[in-house]
Amino acid sequence: MTFHAKSPDLRQNTHALFSGLPHVMDMKDLNQKREIILRHELAFADEIGSAVFEKPKVSYWMVFIPILFLYFLYRMQKFKNDRIKFNEEFMTSRRLAMENAIDVAEQRGKTETEGVVPGSTLPLPLQKPYASWIETLSSHYLNLLAANGDDFESLVRAAYRSRDNYMLTLEMINNAEKDFYTALKPLMAQIEGTAGIITTIESQSRRLRHETACRIFN
Repeated sequence: MTFHAKSPDLRQNTHALFSGLPHVMDMKDLNQKREIILRHELAFADEIGSAVFEKPKVSYWMVFIPILFLYFLYRMQKFKNDRIKFNEEFMTSRRLAMENAIDVAEQRGKTETEGVVPGSTLPLPLQKPYASWIETLSSHYLNLLAANGDDFESLVRAAYRSRDNYMLTLEMINNAEKDFYTALKPLMAQIEGTAGIITTIESQSRRLRHETACRIFN
């Protein structure tokens, strides 16, 4: 369900989004913050994956019937592999958005995104919503990269100052994702179960982001 793109729309409006950056940041500091933010996003992906994939359950009878136990082991391995693949795919767009933000943080006046994830171009209906989603994520990441802190919570507090401010940004991300998934659904209609997976991802993302905001600004 992941598409990889090199879309010209990703190169627009970057300066307008990030022109408030006060100075070129130290690379070591940027790398540390990037890892903090991406670790949070990976944990977020793992939480979403736990809602998307049902973990196989072992039963009492499997102990006595080897073929059932072997089938359970097969399903458990498939579950683990699917979760790993899901996390990798989920992080693709986040890493792209982060690299976009890092480029701007390093060069300040940069208005062109390079090093976009290689691969086939997105279908035309997805290009604008995908570009908007990436730009929204990049703007959020740059806010965090420009803040002072040594963990995700402290970066968020420094960047947004209040739960209301943070929630406004999270709602922008939610809406940008929704626009992308709305454009994606018709293209995936032939694949059984896709609509339900997308709905789960959207609803769980909103829930987890709201819980995160409440925890950080309690």
